[in-house]
Parts: sequence; structure tokens; C-alpha cells
Amino acid sequence: MPIPKISLKVDDRFYYGWVMLMCSFMAMFICYVIKVNCHGLFINSLCKEFDITRTVYAQTNTLLTLSMLISSSFMGRLYKKFSVKYAMTACVLITSCCYLGMSYATAFWQILLLSAIQGIGWAGATTLPVSIMVSNWFGPKVKGTAMSIGMLGSAAGALVWVPFINGLIASSGWRTGYLGMAGVNAIMIPLVLIFAVTMPADKGFEIRIGDPSPEEIKAAGGISTQKTGLTGSQALKTARWWCQWLAHFLTMIGAAAFSFQFVAYFAQEGLLGDQTAATALYKNTLGTLILGKFILGTVSDVIHIKRSSVIAPLFYAGVFFCMAIAPDNMKMAMIAIPALYFIGGAVPSVIPFLITARNFGDKEYGVMSGWMNMAGNAGQILGPTIAAFIFDTTGSYGMFWSFSAVLLIVVSILYFLSGRVSLEKIRAWGFDPK
Repeated sequence: MPIPKISLKVDDRFYYGWVMLMCSFMAMFICYVIKVNCHGLFINSLCKEFDITRTVYAQTNTLLTLSMLISSSFMGRLYKKFSVKYAMTACVLITSCCYLGMSYATAFWQILLLSAIQGIGWAGATTLPVSIMVSNWFGPKVKGTAMSIGMLGSAAGALVWVPFINGLIASSGWRTGYLGMAGVNAIMIPLVLIFAVTMPADKGFEIRIGDPSPEEIKAAGGISTQKTGLTGSQALKTARWWCQWLAHFLTMIGAAAFSFQFVAYFAQEGLLGDQTAATALYKNTLGTLILGKFILGTVSDVIHIKRSSVIAPLFYAGVFFCMAIAPDNMKMAMIAIPALYFIGGAVPSVIPFLITARNFGDKEYGVMSGWMNMAGNAGQILGPTIAAFIFDTTGSYGMFWSFSAVLLIVVSILYFLSGRVSLEKIRAWGFDPK
């Protein structure tokens, strides 16, 4: 299959979808990095400040993600009812206000309470609006490439905000670190208010970049692929849905622990032994996704998402294997982890949403994306807590990293099945996954 051709114009006009894609990029560049990649920088400071274990600190993630899990059940419908501009602004505002409150916390229970409130906002501030914006503005031929461009904002953002927030913590303390997170996160609010537009029709576009040509629509029987597919209730009745849902759930067990515990793990004696050095390795590893997410999305358009979804998780399995053996071979780990994360780390933010569009279409994509977020949130609850408990019990993360490597092999198998089961049932409902 040839690499898809992408144009800047539709009907001789600059296509506003590119502005929306930049909004998606900035949401990942700012909000996703602040939420996912900077949270673990506070482990040592808060454990010392409040005299708590890492397992106790991990409950900030548990409460935040549990709140996200509950909120994700209706967040897709919220985006269906309200415009992206106002729904996303409200979500980002909630999260920034919570970080502001955390900077003034005098007891750990206050951090826990604000984390739980913050989860409501995070459910609708990162991957969900990005996936909706890309799905609304780009057709099936280029959806993978467009999604990867939007999602790679997190990799670029990690190079900027991870060292910035870590520097604030190191120089001025964790309270200043939370103030910095509140301010950086709030940058997204004016960007959304100024530029966000929900649908192409709102800007006068009837055809999206990546939609089938009139000839292709005619050859397919006159049916466009725009906004066609299954309803959410139909998807839930298929084994295909539960294969991909479980795959994302298992992926996020390891991925969330990776983001939450990476710096604390490599800052230990016997590894890098220093938080600044561990943060630098973390930043450089995340930075590989600048190219990795784009390549995974583009490759998914070229070789098909049903193939890339099977191959990419095996790279992530390799990442966890290298983390497990890092105490015995640190030099190899420092080389191999970024090299494998280049593709493997792109799996959580690229594969689930592309596989949803491929398997079930665009008809109720926002609703189903919200449900896929629930799978990720459930995994995010378990991963950091299990990893912290294993460390507090054994003094090592090694057992957890090995366990995660096995999980990602299972993920590859589940994505393989998700491309093959329930096909006749889906076709009987009038949608044919290609």
C-alpha cells in the first residue's frame, strides 16, 4: 500500500483541520506531559515531606485515575453535546486549579482529595479530545498519520516540561513545582478558546482530507466512510470490542508504572543513583516518541493498523525486559530502552484509538473513545500501585518489570484477535472493517 498523499488545501482553501491538528499537538505537548510525565517527579519529595511510603504516595494516582475512570463513562457524551472549545476549556481549568491547591497543601490528605477532583478534568483534557478532533477532521486514509502527529506532542513536551518541572522542584521545592504545573497547564485554555472548532462543516468544509474520492465512493456502492459504523451499544456486544479493550487495559498497567516510577527507579543506588541523571534518561527516552509516534501512525496507514497493532507492543515488551535487567547491565539498558521505546512507547496513545476507528467506524467514535479511556484508566490505577507495593515489599522493581514484559506479549495477541473475531456480526450490522 502506498504512503497516503496529504494536501494542505481542500476545495482550493487552506484546510482548517491543520489548525485543529496543531491544537491536538499542543494538548499533548502541554496537558498530557504535565499529567503523565511530571507526576512521578514528586515521589521522593512528598514521601519525605509527609513521611509516607511509595505505596501510599501512589494512591494519588489511584484516586486521580479512579475519578478519571468514572468520568470517562460520560465524558464522550459530554463532548458529543458540547463543543470541543467549551468542554475542553472546563476540563483544563479544573486540573490547573487543583495543581494550584496542591501547592498550598499542609497535609497529605489534601493532596489526595485534590487528585480525586483533578481526575474529572483529566478525563476530558488529553487523549479524548485529541482523538475526537482528529477523527472529526481527517478521513480514514490519513487518520493514522494525523493521529500520530497530534499524539507526538507529548514527546516534544517531555523534552521541555520534565526538566523544567524537575528544576523547579530541585531549586525551590515541590510547592513551586506544583505552581509551575498549574501555570504551564493553563496555557492550553486560551489556545482552545481561540482556535478550537468542532466539525469541518462549522468552517464550511464538506470533504475532509483523507476521505474517499467520489470514484472510490461510487465503487463502494455510493456509501461514504465519513460518520459510518456501529453504535456503542452494538460494539459492546462483540468479542472484538473486549479484545481491544482488554489490550489497552493491560498496556496501561505497565505504561502507567513506567511513567510514574521511572525516575524513582533509576535514581536508586546501583543504577544511576541521582534524580537529575534519572530525569535526563527519562526525558531522552520520552523524546524518542517525537519521531516514533509519527512513524507508528504512518506505518499503520501503510501496512494497516491490524498489523502494526500486533507488532508494536512487542517493542514495549522489550523495554520492560531491559528495565528488569538494568541492575545487571546498566550500559545496555541505557541504549536499548530508548531504542525500543521509540515504537513501543507510542502504543498507548496511537494504537487504541486507531483500532477503534478501524474496527467500529466513526458513527459514535467519541463515545467509544471515552470507553477506551476507561480501559486505560483502569490500568493506570493498578500499575503504579502494584509497582510501588512490590518495591516497598521487596526493595526492588525487578519483578514488576518482568511481569509487564509478559503482559505486553499478551497485548500483542489480543490485538491480533481484535482484527479477526466478530467479523460476520459486524458486517450483518452494515459495517465492513477494512
